[in-house]
Amino acid sequence: MAGFPGNRMPQWRKTFFALVILFTSGCRGWGGGTDTVEILSEKPSPDGRFIATSFYCEGGGAAGYCYWNADLRRAEDELNQRDGLLGKHKTWKGFGDIKLRWIDNGNLEIAYKQANSEAYRDHVSERVESRHGIRIHYIVTN
Repeated sequence: MAGFPGNRMPQWRKTFFALVILFTSGCRGWGGGTDTVEILSEKPSPDGRFIATSFYCEGGGAAGYCYWNADLRRAEDELNQRDGLLGKHKTWKGFGDIKLRWIDNGNLEIAYKQANSEAYRDHVSERVESRHGIRIHYIVTN
């Protein structure tokens, strides 16, 4: 069969063909397309311009992930579960029991429990200090 030119497909065409099959078959896993998000709490800012949200997210198919996090966005924007305020790796666990409280229009307080194990030390060390001009205050409740 190798002698028939019609049976040989260049490597780039094989790759292109595989990608077309993948996308047309409903692959949605990239970019959080298969995530299931549960809103646990939403608190609008006192002036109503912003919304703070605590949520639970799971997805990723067989390998899977699940995590809790918080979000701060303009009232007209949709929640982006991959843009959380807590943690270095957005699809890792490490936080839970997240409570939100607006201090005033410019300050948000987030209280939460965090993982204490050495494996999570780097992950839990990162938190967003401010977003949209809102200062975020964190309280670890462990």
